[in-house]
Amino acid sequence: MIQKADSLMANYQFEKALTILAYGDSLSANVLLRIGQCQFRLGASQAAVRPYERVLKMDSTNVTALNQLGQLYARSSDFGKALYYYLRLIKLDSMNSYYYKQAGSITQKMNGENGLIPKSFFEKALSLNPGDVETAVTLGNIYMELELYVSLDSLLHSAIPFDRQYKPLQVLKASSDFKQERYEMVVATINGLLMKADTTAIYARLLGASYLHLQDYQNVIPCMNFMLKNNYDNDYIYYYLGVAYHELGKLPASIENFNMAAKKSISENTGTYYSQLAKSYEDIGDYPQAIKAYHMAYNYSKEGILLYHLARNYDIYYKDKATARAYYYKYLNSDDTIRIAKEYSRYRVEAIDR
Repeated sequence: MIQKADSLMANYQFEKALTILAYGDSLSANVLLRIGQCQFRLGASQAAVRPYERVLKMDSTNVTALNQLGQLYARSSDFGKALYYYLRLIKLDSMNSYYYKQAGSITQKMNGENGLIPKSFFEKALSLNPGDVETAVTLGNIYMELELYVSLDSLLHSAIPFDRQYKPLQVLKASSDFKQERYEMVVATINGLLMKADTTAIYARLLGASYLHLQDYQNVIPCMNFMLKNNYDNDYIYYYLGVAYHELGKLPASIENFNMAAKKSISENTGTYYSQLAKSYEDIGDYPQAIKAYHMAYNYSKEGILLYHLARNYDIYYKDKATARAYYYKYLNSDDTIRIAKEYSRYRVEAIDR
């Protein structure tokens, strides 16, 4: 009977296997484990729990039952119970990397953004199985979230030789290099990946942002356009395009993209987007639009230097200098510390008052 059930299970015929196992010895661990496995594979989580629990009553150290119960409870988001079973397994075999890896995965889901608890489990798992590149990536991302870059660099140095073709590990390296402002290395890594695979959004974002920091503005544009063509519609995409077009002297395209960035923005960067938009308007001599954009930028960020830019634009465009003087005066009373701007503002206030 067991042999027949195993044959059916090997061919994914779990319902038929259950029918045969129903006639087996209900006190046999071999039968109960197979019933649990069939129910597990059929998605009947609660029905799978019962036979595994019965096995543990007969043998509290049965690793199959303990592991499957850990998996079942994790699947149903009962992470406390899931962890309990993996801690029992660790107690039985403290040198098994798989158990630490599962405990790490469970505590990661339990603790949300707090990576300190899962970190210790994943570190132990990787120390026992250094070639587990999947665990290396998971732990590496925790290191990056915690800004433990020395640990992350060491991990990457050890893990990459095990599988240089594993793309998540290469993306982790590129992301780490980006966070540490090693933009040339990001470009080299991502371009290496692109030689072997199609472009993806993460590749395009890392590559485009690195080109922006390297002031290679011409190459920023195709990266960001790739993201737009693939239905990514984030404010930063338009911002990067706005900066690139501005630096390339394509001011109408710059204005269009800064406008889109500001409209799309729901982040703390909105003031920056409007400030850059104002600068582009100023560069083409459209001072009324520049003034509007600087007002919007100040409304969002309250940065003192924007009062200075408002004063300058009012000063340039309007014959009546009263509004310009008022903004110079506001700027002089702000906390901003840019010496040249302060000196010029004092000069203009004095000149207007003569």
